[in-house]
Amino acid sequence: MKNRLISAVVLMGFSGLVAQIVLLRELMVAFHGNELSIGVVMANWLLLESAGAYFLGRAISRAKRKRGAFVLVTVLFTFSFLAAIYAVRTFKGLLTVVPGEGLGIVPMFTVSFLILLPVSLLHGALFTSGCNLHYIYSASGTPQGPAAAAGVSDTRSAFSIARVYIYETAGTILGGLALTYLLIPFLHSMKIALVLALLNFAVCALLVEPFWRPRVPLSARAAGVFLFGLLPLTAFLLAGPGADGIHLHSVQRQWKSHHLVHYQNSRYGNIVVVEREGEYTFFSDGLPVVTAPHPDVVYVEEFVHFPMLSHPAPREVLVLSGGAGGVLREILKHDVERVDYAEIDPLIPEVIQKFPTPLTEQELRDPRVNIEYLDGRFFLKRTPRRYDVILSAFTDPSTLQINRFFTREFFALAENRLTPDGILVLGLPGSTAYLSREMADLNAMVLRTLEIVFPHVRVIPGDGVNFYLASRSQGVTGAGPADMAARAATRGLDLALITPGYLEYRLHPRWLDRFLAGIEESAAGINRDFKPLGVFYSLVYWNERFSPSFNQVFRRSEKIGLPSLAGLFLVCSLLLLLAASRMRDPMKPALSLCIVSTGFAGMLFDLILIFAFQVLFGYIFLWLGLLVTAFMAGVMAGGLWMTAYLKKVDVTVPAIIKLELGLIVFAVLLPLMFVKAGPWLVHAWFDYALRAAFLALSFLSGILVGAEFPLANKEYLKVSPSLSGTAGLLYSADLWGGWLGGILGGVVLLPVLGLLETSLVIVMFKISSLALLMFAARRRSVEAAPDIKGIRS
Repeated sequence: MKNRLISAVVLMGFSGLVAQIVLLRELMVAFHGNELSIGVVMANWLLLESAGAYFLGRAISRAKRKRGAFVLVTVLFTFSFLAAIYAVRTFKGLLTVVPGEGLGIVPMFTVSFLILLPVSLLHGALFTSGCNLHYIYSASGTPQGPAAAAGVSDTRSAFSIARVYIYETAGTILGGLALTYLLIPFLHSMKIALVLALLNFAVCALLVEPFWRPRVPLSARAAGVFLFGLLPLTAFLLAGPGADGIHLHSVQRQWKSHHLVHYQNSRYGNIVVVEREGEYTFFSDGLPVVTAPHPDVVYVEEFVHFPMLSHPAPREVLVLSGGAGGVLREILKHDVERVDYAEIDPLIPEVIQKFPTPLTEQELRDPRVNIEYLDGRFFLKRTPRRYDVILSAFTDPSTLQINRFFTREFFALAENRLTPDGILVLGLPGSTAYLSREMADLNAMVLRTLEIVFPHVRVIPGDGVNFYLASRSQGVTGAGPADMAARAATRGLDLALITPGYLEYRLHPRWLDRFLAGIEESAAGINRDFKPLGVFYSLVYWNERFSPSFNQVFRRSEKIGLPSLAGLFLVCSLLLLLAASRMRDPMKPALSLCIVSTGFAGMLFDLILIFAFQVLFGYIFLWLGLLVTAFMAGVMAGGLWMTAYLKKVDVTVPAIIKLELGLIVFAVLLPLMFVKAGPWLVHAWFDYALRAAFLALSFLSGILVGAEFPLANKEYLKVSPSLSGTAGLLYSADLWGGWLGGILGGVVLLPVLGLLETSLVIVMFKISSLALLMFAARRRSVEAAPDIKGIRS
């Protein structure tokens, strides 16, 4: 029975990782690829796992039929995972949100919390229940009697918690590798959930007593029949049309009122194509990127011809995203020699060619058009070419992936790839009537960032989109309506919208004066790769529409700085030390705070690595599973290392202190690598080396995080003899720390403070927990000293 239980615990870890990553990917698509949702979703997962481990898990551990309760919770978890995937794809119908419409942070939190509630709660309960079962069967494969069931404190209790932690972590590693290389490349989410169901039902069937044996209780017999009956049913759904039918139904519900013709996941995100009366709209993570054959004429002509007519003779042009479906056609009306076209998701041009229209066929087959199947920023970094015009079609830095095209580093890269008269053009949300504070901050941030790099920046305010033209040449701001109209006539352009009268109206100084007055009082800062204020301001802008009252919280968080946080941690540390001085044995709160701060650090290490990977490479969709798997492999290695260490020592506090110091050093060094790595990406060899470094750093951070948990359990059991209580409490503390790191780190600290200063927040938190731990250790040694003297005398 012990080996069967170990298999169940390993599968528990496998299932948890697969469910977490699949639901995270599905929710990212629902939230339009916004990486800040990663922190929110992972935080909610950990919060609910914590509640499940501490409350539901402890209740299950007190059940009379503990093995049957474990099996029941596993089956319920499996069904809830299937239901959660369906809920992710259909919840927008309840919120009356249309495709392409953004969501604020409150809806993100609420939706992900409710969808994850049953899945995470049940999975968290399995850990505590698994620890209790492992303890009961650890000696000889049979229950150890009332003392064992009560969870008497001894070394075996600590080993049971540590072993279950390690077995579960081993399962997460297998789950991450299987998900990345076997499941995601060949199966959609519904089939992945059914594969998971088949495995769980099979293991649960092995855990229950065989229903064909004599003297088996009726309840166990019924459970066995039920589980063995689920196996062929699940296999039939997988092999037959059932799984695909459920998948298609949920996707069609997700895109209701649209005729869905294509649905596909790439390494960069999710691609969807909808069709209506011959009109195709191509979506990337729920946001429209191309419409053909009838695009928005106003946007397309302004976006292309304002910069093209500002340049005296554009010959070489680069289009970053959104080129097909009108933009390329308008560019080709000028006497250009070459147009390079790169999408944010390289798969999009391929999908566009699967659904051709006369417009896209004309554009993509033109010999002057060169399609680059590479992320636009990556292409720009490695190309030796110089361009007269670079058109960046992104109009809102709503995600880290897109924000990379609005930062100081990108503007410097673009400036280096422009000819002396070259122009960079981009857009942002705008209005000629009224600039809200949120819109003003977003525009002011980009304008100030541009002005650091380019000596000349021209803003053309508009209703819907403000266009920015940046150049080293004064000609970009000197070209007036008459000059642009004359160039249009000289080039013989056939334009539907851009006429001399329209140019006079759109370029009238009153619009610019009103715009500059609107952003004058904005205190927005500079947007950087590793301090992505653009994502923060965009989130605030969208949040104003969905939950404006919550924006007061964002406004206060915008003022957060390291000095104020250092003061807060100092005050909290002093209060904790004061409270500890009044306790007889402050070791319990000290260990709990160490685990909370380690969970906080572990989540932020994860987020820092995920955010840095997205910034440097432009895609995280595929690598989410690999980075989490590398982290969990480190957690297992750290757990095994410390479990072996437990056999050699009885006092573990010195080792915990060393790990606390190691986490502090790691937090200081981690972000420095990525700050220095960007310029080296021009070399292809460094691309692969940096990917390997990401995995190595994830693994190392996992070792530091995972090593502390077994040590803390061993020490905590000395003052609290309940196995299930200790396991539930410290596991919950770990997850609570992760929740805090996901919410604060993902939504506030990383966007506002950036990677480096967020790492210093980890340092301050760990110093607080280390100070309390050292105080508790000192108190214990002082109190033990008289006893030692008495023994010697």
